[in-house]
Amino acid sequence: MSRSPMLLSSSIISSIITPQSRLLFGGRGSKCCRQFHGTSRMAASAASPLSVEKSGLAKLRKSTGYSFSKCKEALEKHNNDLKAAEKWLRAEAQTHGWEKASKLQGRATAQGLISILASPQNAVMLEMNCETDFVARNKKFQALVQKVTQACFVVSQEANNNSSSNIFKHPLNHDELCNIPIRGERQEQHLIKDEIALTIGDIGENIRPRRGLSLQAGESIVLSGYTHPASPEAEKQRLVQFGKFGAVVAYKVLKPDVAKNSARVAEIGRQLCQHVVGMNPLEIGSMDEPPPKRKPVEEPQKLTSPPSPAEDQDVVDELDVLSSMPTRSEPEVDDERILLNQEFLLDPGFTVREFLIQNSVEIVEFVRFECGENVESQ
Repeated sequence: MSRSPMLLSSSIISSIITPQSRLLFGGRGSKCCRQFHGTSRMAASAASPLSVEKSGLAKLRKSTGYSFSKCKEALEKHNNDLKAAEKWLRAEAQTHGWEKASKLQGRATAQGLISILASPQNAVMLEMNCETDFVARNKKFQALVQKVTQACFVVSQEANNNSSSNIFKHPLNHDELCNIPIRGERQEQHLIKDEIALTIGDIGENIRPRRGLSLQAGESIVLSGYTHPASPEAEKQRLVQFGKFGAVVAYKVLKPDVAKNSARVAEIGRQLCQHVVGMNPLEIGSMDEPPPKRKPVEEPQKLTSPPSPAEDQDVVDELDVLSSMPTRSEPEVDDERILLNQEFLLDPGFTVREFLIQNSVEIVEFVRFECGENVESQ
């Protein structure tokens, strides 16, 4: 009886593969086998991309706000090194932002926000412009305004060595604002213009810091700020306020018992700022000078019958005399635009002068910003 082909093949294979050949080629610890498996692992490693750690991806996404695909690309490029990946992402975004900013540079920026950050001895007020009111309401634009205002406030605080009883004002133009440093959460520094470029690249509209003002007050002077529309929570926590209008008022409290009530002092400052925003005075005026009394305007007499030729000649002669008389010069500022003479916005039964006397307060200085107003005409 003949053997089956399968059995025959098995026997032939068994006779060919001797213990020596098994040790050389097929043994688990053979040199050839080790080389083969090692080469296979290296090839598989080179063929498959580096696996990205999910926890690192989530952290990078949260800290930078960039898309998952960008964060994954950054981690793959830098072997899951979070710091290196974040640095690369910001550099890429910065390059994109500056390219976008250069393209949008000439576009008009008529909208925006007025921002204020104030403490009793330091205050900054800025105007940040954008192209549309839609972007002015955008949270990313508002976050930019907060960062820029905080950076300016830090510089103002560090520069304040005012121990006198005066107030120092330092206007900030576009170039000065752009070159103020912003300190990041990890103490790294970059300039305001770099942060603006990043936001331009993200939003896609031109953004321009138009103007600013830094105020440092002496020990006896109190500063208060207010923006409209109001943000009460920001005022209470001394955070950045922003709106379409803003005012900062510097004032002195004349009686010690009033000065001890810090809540009342802060409320007086807020009310004065509200008045300045709403009534738009041009100057403070003098507490020593009473408001001028205006003479009532006399109405011209009405003619009941046509004048005679003689009466006509009398009128002509009278007009000649009046035209030769010197004209009375009008005051440079209308009384209604003088702060002390205005009716107090929150209680029209008082003038601002009376409100100040009642609360033992003296106004030292005030500044008012309106978004989009013509700065050159001021």
